[in-house]
Amino acid sequence: MSQRRANRSRGGDTDDVAGLEDSIKECVRFILCKEGSKIPIKRGEILKHLSTVCQTATNLVNIVIIEANKVLKNVYGYKLVQVEAKSGIQYIVVLNEECESLLSTVTEEHHRKLLVAALMHIFMSGAPVKEEEMWKFLAEAGLLEESDNVSRKLLTITFTRQMYLQYSKVGEGDLARFVFQWGQRAVEEVPKLFLLNKMGEAFEKSPDHWCEQYKEATEETSET
Repeated sequence: MSQRRANRSRGGDTDDVAGLEDSIKECVRFILCKEGSKIPIKRGEILKHLSTVCQTATNLVNIVIIEANKVLKNVYGYKLVQVEAKSGIQYIVVLNEECESLLSTVTEEHHRKLLVAALMHIFMSGAPVKEEEMWKFLAEAGLLEESDNVSRKLLTITFTRQMYLQYSKVGEGDLARFVFQWGQRAVEEVPKLFLLNKMGEAFEKSPDHWCEQYKEATEETSET
């Protein structure tokens, strides 16, 4: 290879590296901007954005996302988690480590109380919770009034779209019911032992008073 061709080759390699770095930075920026809504990010959205802004080749998108995830973890304390979706690959952005201030990203205090109470009720029940049972529990806890449809929509729509909760129909016909379960964002972010400690404080009991839940919570902790 001539010196001139060698120089052109080295110049091309440098441009490729710089282009990849630009794509990674833009991917991180895009993810952080989308993260605020807590709505899952479609892989197709990332691909389209990178293609438009950085002219990133499709075969490089996997590398860009992997490297962007490293930046999210090391710099911002977040991580990308791939989630199941009928419409294709999606990601949620969650805290890389369990948060000591539970659900601090839910800034409205009443909203946070509703969500914590709902997650705790599901966890302590040990099974999906029927919709009517959830409303009864929240009402008895003083968090939901009979005419409060806004809070109901918060749990059935907003927190479901954000994947803190799953709200789904089970059964058919007259036996059909809607139930609440933990969503994948809650599984990733919310430590069950934290909830159990709060239960202990409320009822002046040791967390291991609830044997099954304590076993589940401590096993979860040992796995992380």
